Amino acid sequence: MSDTPSARAQIAPAVPAKAAKPAQKPKPAGRRRLRLPIAAVLVAGFGSLMLAAVASVLVLGLVSATTNTFALLNDKADLALAGVEVRVRHQLDPAREMARFVAGLVERGDLRTGDSTAMIDTLRGALAGAPDVTGLAFIRPDLTGVRVGRLNGELIAEPFDMQGESDIPPEVLDGPNRSAASWAEPRWLKEAQNSFVTVYQPVRRDGRYLGQVAVGVSLGDLSRFLQVLYVEQGLNAFVLYDHSHVLAHPALVGRSFDFSGKLDGPPLPRIDQVDDPALAALWSGGVPVQSLKKRVEARGVRVLGSDYTFLTRKMAGYGQQDWIIGIGYRDGEMGVEIRRLYVTGAVGFAILLVSVGVALLVGRRISRQVARLAEAADRVRAFEFRAIPDLPDSRLREMARAAAAFNAMIAGLRWFETYVPKALVLRLMRQRETEGGLDSVQREVTVMFTDIRGFSRMAEHMAAADTAALLNEHFTLLAACIEAEGGTVDKFIGDSLMAFWGAPEAQEDHAVRALRAALAIHHAIRADNRRRVAAGRAPIHVRVGLHSGPVVVGNIGSDSRINYTIVGDTVNVAARIEELSAALQGEAEVIVLTSGVTAAKGKDAVPLVRQGGRSLRGRTGMTELWRLVLEEEKKAAPPAGEKAMPSLPLPSLPDAGEGAKPAFAGKDTP
Repeated sequence: MSDTPSARAQIAPAVPAKAAKPAQKPKPAGRRRLRLPIAAVLVAGFGSLMLAAVASVLVLGLVSATTNTFALLNDKADLALAGVEVRVRHQLDPAREMARFVAGLVERGDLRTGDSTAMIDTLRGALAGAPDVTGLAFIRPDLTGVRVGRLNGELIAEPFDMQGESDIPPEVLDGPNRSAASWAEPRWLKEAQNSFVTVYQPVRRDGRYLGQVAVGVSLGDLSRFLQVLYVEQGLNAFVLYDHSHVLAHPALVGRSFDFSGKLDGPPLPRIDQVDDPALAALWSGGVPVQSLKKRVEARGVRVLGSDYTFLTRKMAGYGQQDWIIGIGYRDGEMGVEIRRLYVTGAVGFAILLVSVGVALLVGRRISRQVARLAEAADRVRAFEFRAIPDLPDSRLREMARAAAAFNAMIAGLRWFETYVPKALVLRLMRQRETEGGLDSVQREVTVMFTDIRGFSRMAEHMAAADTAALLNEHFTLLAACIEAEGGTVDKFIGDSLMAFWGAPEAQEDHAVRALRAALAIHHAIRADNRRRVAAGRAPIHVRVGLHSGPVVVGNIGSDSRINYTIVGDTVNVAARIEELSAALQGEAEVIVLTSGVTAAKGKDAVPLVRQGGRSLRGRTGMTELWRLVLEEEKKAAPPAGEKAMPSLPLPSLPDAGEGAKPAFAGKDTP
């Protein structure tokens, strides 16, 4: 901080403010008015229009029953198809996320590629927590690595060496040239007697290729998943690799194939090998059916006297070959007449629901915006500016203007909150006293001063922006400790801070709170210094002085500019105790020095060690001082008699009296 003689004067205004005027007495509340919800008003207002709309829609529905029936069935099938795709992706995407997770461990250095034991343990743990994944491996650049897989219900882990093998997947060989994950074509694993799809995730650190993470999913598990879907929802779903091969189908559960010697195509069963005659005739005997969905292809198949409809669409993202997902259902499952009546009634009822729903939606959106505004206004009344979220924009012009104006007001009030103590303003609002706000009264408080040792020399070698950033970070750390104990930060003076307890709200335990805050500052500064040293920055050394006693607290200032603060000899003593702590600090990161008055009122709130009587600058007599010393510091420190400090021959300056600004010669002394 600045080394001027009045750098920490206790009357320096922290926040200039206009003199508060007394609020007018609220008018007596009149008779309670009936207030209706906006949503209810809108629904009641549009109710008659909704009934007329329903009648006309029902007539139109009867005329176009056939078209509506087809559209309804198609929509239902399309939604079911979308649900199958989503669930299939949910079955496969955990493999990609696992690959990214393991790759991230290696890239950050948390997992070393050469430590096979740690690698196996990590892969085993990752696989155990992902039942959808069948196998997990890490492949080093030299084609060696470790793998963990599920085999006969157990987790098997082993190292492997692919050097010299002839059927190495191209994704493995192309790993150094890729930066993103890639899904490989299905492969047959003889040991598991099953086919797998595998995703390969390259791993790099600082641009250097470290290998690949490979995660495999068994296609047999995917078929079992589709079987569960059939049982739960009655959907006969399937996944095709192409028009000739099947990736997953409920009928494949329990079936076994051996594709060890298969050379013509992927290691997958052909479409005619699945116990589904209708699916086998899908491409050879199926007839295209008009579809209302552009992404869906519909085909009708007639097999053994029954008609089937299949809906299919492509699904990308799992290799160069787009997969085909589909569902099939029997046309005769629902009678034509029943479907027509159902669709007709359903459409009319749906229109009614949609109409009422739209009215409710509009009403709820408007009422929700108004409710947000009211809730935010309540928080403004409670001065909870930081907890108020920005009001969202609205398509209604007036609501949008109100939200924008309110957000701008909150942004200004948040700045206002950083300058004005919230507890003080809340008390002013509650008490609504006469002109001038709070009358000045005498109060018993505990005052704290803090200072950074050697800050002037430190700031000489720092840019202005870096100096401001350091002070902001430092004061944020200290203010959090002070406010957590109910203290009031009075002002920031250069690199110093002044705070007090016991005002504006009376606190019987003000000394205990101040000592606990000083202990929290002690821990916070030491923890912050460890972070600073780890980041290559110099630690800071902080001095803290505490004293308890009577002060005058209230509004101090002129008619046009006033400030709520404290004045009195107690402030002078606290400032001089902090100043005197420079001679006792030594190499300690933090020194907390308190008067005997505060120590006595603290009731053993923190560990204190007596330092004896000391002479304070500008004052006669001796002041009993105590120092906060933690248990670990007591063990490392020499006996108390060895570190006792004789009274310093400080210059005796005349004391200007109670409420005067104390002089601070010798600032930033080591």
